[in-house]
Amino acid sequence: MTDVGLVGKTTLADLVPVDARTKGADMNQQDFLKIMIEQIKGQNPLDSEGGVQDYFGQLVQFQSLDAMQSMTKAINLLAEVSSLSQSAGLLGRSVTAEIPVETEVGELPKPPEVVSGTVTRVTFDDSNGAVVELDTGLKVPANKIVAVE
Repeated sequence: MTDVGLVGKTTLADLVPVDARTKGADMNQQDFLKIMIEQIKGQNPLDSEGGVQDYFGQLVQFQSLDAMQSMTKAINLLAEVSSLSQSAGLLGRSVTAEIPVETEVGELPKPPEVVSGTVTRVTFDDSNGAVVELDTGLKVPANKIVAVE
C-alpha cells in the first residue's frame, strides 16, 4: 500500500540515479540549488512541512560556509607570500638555526642540532613553508632560524 502523504512529492531517488549523485564535500552551491528547485516543484501546497523558508535558510548557511572557506584560502595564501617575502630579506645574511633531532619511541628528547651558514637561496615548500638554503648546502625551514647576523 502506498503512503498517501508521499503522493506528489519528489524524492532524491526520483531526481538523480545513485551512481550520479554528488557526495558530501563535492557538493557545491549549484547542486544545492538544483535539489531545492526540484523539491519546491514537487512540494504539496497543502503540506506546510519543509517550506521554502527552510530551503532559503539552508542556502544562506551554504553561502556563509563557502565565503568562510574562500577567506581561509586567501588568508593562508597571504601568510605564505608574507613568509616568503620576509625570508627573501635573509639572502646573503649569516643565520643560525635549531633543527629538532628525531628520537625513537621511548627515548629521551635530544637537544636540537645548531647549524649556521650564509643564506644563498630561498624557496617555498608546501609542508615547511619558506625554506632557506645555506652555503653549506643544508636546507632549513625559515621558522627554525633563531639568529640573524
